[in-house]
Amino acid sequence: MSDNNKPLARLLIVDDDPDIVQVLKMGLVKNGFLVEAFTNPQEALQSFKSDAESYCLVVSDIRMPSLSGIQLSKKVKEINPNVKVVLMTAFEIRDNEFSKVFPSTQVDGFVQKPIGIKDLTDKILSLIGDTKNRKKGEEAKRGKDIGENREQR
Repeated sequence: MSDNNKPLARLLIVDDDPDIVQVLKMGLVKNGFLVEAFTNPQEALQSFKSDAESYCLVVSDIRMPSLSGIQLSKKVKEINPNVKVVLMTAFEIRDNEFSKVFPSTQVDGFVQKPIGIKDLTDKILSLIGDTKNRKKGEEAKRGKDIGENREQR
């Protein structure tokens, strides 16, 4: 039963709008995530640096004063290349267009504001599900491959 109380993942939420930060934090916590939320990208980066391995994913607004979401994503990826980064924007962005404009910035996904908590949760789970389930999946796949090989003999 204690497994149900374990957070799904630790997230870092960054947006210069305090209302957005509050709504996202409350919604994601209700959905089982451990959430650190910041309106100041510099403070968010400091928090990330202090415990980079504990974060699975960063959700950041693109346009913020002092440090953009693009700059922030670059910095967190330099510190922990395994962390997933989702950028939020009020504009529609296609992944392939972004990679042409910012070829040195690796981002794992985009969400368009306003976004509902369910849609954001689904997006997060689709990204971190990869890392959290990869080991289980590889073991299951190996087992399945072995089984298939036996049947073919």
